[in-house]
Amino acid sequence: MAKKMVNVKPWIEVAPPLVIFPTKISHSPNLETIKEEEKNEDDKKDHSF
Repeated sequence: MAKKMVNVKPWIEVAPPLVIFPTKISHSPNLETIKEEEKNEDDKKDHSF
């Protein structure tokens, strides 16, 4: 009696990928941080009339 040949793929070929990497890399520009200037004691005084 002849053995029946069954087409079985290895588990690597049928399993979905564990990690899906994005195909498009973001090329957005880097934004600079806006720093506030420190005010001196003289600037805190109100010079208006």
